[in-house]
Amino acid sequence: IVEFGSYKGGSAIFLAALCERLGLDVKVFGLDTFEGMPVTDKKIDAHEAGDFQDTNLAELREYVAQCGLSERLEFVPGYFDKTAPSVLARSGDVHLAHIDCDIHSAVAYSYDTVKPRMTPGGYVVFDDAHTSSCLGATEAVEDLVIRRDGLNCEQVWPHFVFRIWPSAPPARQEPA
Repeated sequence: IVEFGSYKGGSAIFLAALCERLGLDVKVFGLDTFEGMPVTDKKIDAHEAGDFQDTNLAELREYVAQCGLSERLEFVPGYFDKTAPSVLARSGDVHLAHIDCDIHSAVAYSYDTVKPRMTPGGYVVFDDAHTSSCLGATEAVEDLVIRRDGLNCEQVWPHFVFRIWPSAPPARQEPA
C-alpha cells in the first residue's frame, strides 16, 4: 500500500493497523514532505505553499512505534519525484494507492507514477478530489483517469475509487 500525502499519518496508520489485525503480509508506505505543500498553481489549486506544515515526523514515528506498527508502516519524507521511484522499486506490486495530496501537480504525478506498478485489479483511491479546496485534484482525476485512461469510478463518495487493469477488466462470467 502506498499513500501519497500522509500529513499527520491518520490514514496510513489506520491501513497499517488494519493489515496487522487481518494478518496480511502488507507494508504501508506513507509519502509526504512532512514540511507542508510545495509551490502550487494558483490558477487551479486553492492551497498555498506551506499548507499542512504542522507535522512533527519524529513524534509521528514514535507514535507508530508505540502502536507496534514500525515494521508494517514506513513514512518517507520528501517530494514525491525524489522518493516515489525508490519506494516503488522496493515495494513490489501495489495493491492499493491512496492519493491524498490535494493539488493538481502532485495528484497527476502520483497517479502516473503508481499506475504501472499496480497489481491487476488493484485500487487507486483519490481522497479529497471533490472538495472545494482541491479542484486541481479534481481536474487531474477527470483529465488523466477518466478522459485519458477511460476508467470509470467504482465509488465516488466519499472518495473517487478506481480499479486498475493492465488492459480490459476480465469478462463477467454468467451463472451456469
